[in-house]
Amino acid sequence: MSGYFKLVDAHEGSFRIKLIAGDGTLMAVSTTFETKREAAAGIAQLREIAGTGPVVDQSRDSDVLGEAKESAPKAAAS
Repeated sequence: MSGYFKLVDAHEGSFRIKLIAGDGTLMAVSTTFETKREAAAGIAQLREIAGTGPVVDQSRDSDVLGEAKESAPKAAAS
């Protein structure tokens, strides 16, 4: 099973989005949204960001990400 977005109730009638990996692991929790419509728009925005957004590594081990990227196998051209 692939990952999915879970829409859940938050405090005072608001909503949150949880990003769940295919194995059921919680990967991310969103900010709160006042309405389900806003939460649905948030899911659309998350999909866009996840598919096209760059990684901005501000961690103390930021050089590790660069090393992993360089050693990763290249995707085959289709």
